Amino acid sequence: MPGEEGEAIEINRLQTLKRAKKKRYIFRGGLVAVVLIILGLLFWNPGNQNFEPTTDISAQVTGFEWNMYQGGPALSGSRDLNQLAFLNFCLLFDCVSNSDSNFGDIVWRYQANGAISSSPAVTDKAVYITTEDRRILALEIETGNPIWEYPAEAPTDTSPAVAGDMLYVALREGKFVALDRNNGTVVWDFQSSEPFFSSPTIHNGLAYIGSGDKKFFAFDALTGEQIWEYDAGSRIANAAAVNEDVVAFTTQNNVVHVVDALNGDLRLDYPIGSPYSAPAMDGKLLFVADLNGVVRAIDWTKIQYPMEKLARRFRMTMFLWGFEDTPPVMKGFVWKFRNPREVFQNTPTIAKGMVYVPSLNGSIYKLSATTGDIQWRYTTDGTISESVSVVGDLMLTGDSTGKIHGVDVETGKKIWEMQLDGHISSTPVVSAEMLFVATQNGSLYAIK
Repeated sequence: MPGEEGEAIEINRLQTLKRAKKKRYIFRGGLVAVVLIILGLLFWNPGNQNFEPTTDISAQVTGFEWNMYQGGPALSGSRDLNQLAFLNFCLLFDCVSNSDSNFGDIVWRYQANGAISSSPAVTDKAVYITTEDRRILALEIETGNPIWEYPAEAPTDTSPAVAGDMLYVALREGKFVALDRNNGTVVWDFQSSEPFFSSPTIHNGLAYIGSGDKKFFAFDALTGEQIWEYDAGSRIANAAAVNEDVVAFTTQNNVVHVVDALNGDLRLDYPIGSPYSAPAMDGKLLFVADLNGVVRAIDWTKIQYPMEKLARRFRMTMFLWGFEDTPPVMKGFVWKFRNPREVFQNTPTIAKGMVYVPSLNGSIYKLSATTGDIQWRYTTDGTISESVSVVGDLMLTGDSTGKIHGVDVETGKKIWEMQLDGHISSTPVVSAEMLFVATQNGSLYAIK
């Protein structure tokens, strides 16, 4: 054999061995990567770093109190027992007031110098509100007389939260303050680089708040120590729903984020339509409405593991190319209700296995929390800009014509209505035998 031919054969043999060796390295590396991913999926736990807060105070609904936006940390907007005597009377005797006559007695009316766009927090002694004339106010529950006021630098429309002896308020000037609720003095505060548009949630000793700087924060509710922050990637303008395990909130880039309540690790992010409201929790389900006329039920217990989102995108591409018969289902999806003629901009209210969703057009939909099937639809003469509340067997809502409506939750029929001085600008709040509601004219009513 000529030397040149033998040399060529040897070079080819060495190159073949080199390629085979390279393939073995790639295969082994890929195998190691797969093993590491599998191990990560098996042992990865977003809630494995626990923090022990210095207090266990919470803004839970207790007794006659309505301690924060939508009542409590789950943002359910409901109470199990009907505690309003005149509402009970109407349910028993089916009384409906005429449109030109008021039903119920106005115990007191507080008049601010600007609109009141926040829902009041109510305890057994005081009512706490924020105003667009730049104040945080504590009013006597029996008389409406001011107890104290705290000056803000900008108009304020977020709802305060009460937990323990503290009052928590997020301000438009980018300050999150914890006040002594008895005298209004500052216990601690936090300054963000951008304004706060969302209301705080207090649960299990932690104070949760989202900021306009795209960050979501958790603080020790007693000391103000920052425990964790989560980069949401977009502005946060609504309150968070919180339970023992997770925190859920919406962002302006149309995503619901579900993060671990103790350390802020992401568990699930779920794309939705344009949100203008906060989500609400009940059991294992999270309910959220959007401006596109869609209400969704999401299973917040589902955890999105590494590489899972990439795999879903790949499957969607295969579906679009015709290689998959059906599109991949979003992790956490339970059901979706859609009415393209409606605009849902308020937090859903949850009560006894039902979801109540008001539309900007003035309608309220009662849906099954299990299936999303519509049960009834109630229509007002105006628009509805705030969430409804459910107390026992009665749903309460206010519209832009200044009317408060009491609706039987079983039938969807109006039981009574009451005319106030202007556009209803807060969720109707119930405490003991009193109903508290605010208007755009700056009035806060206490009605018995």
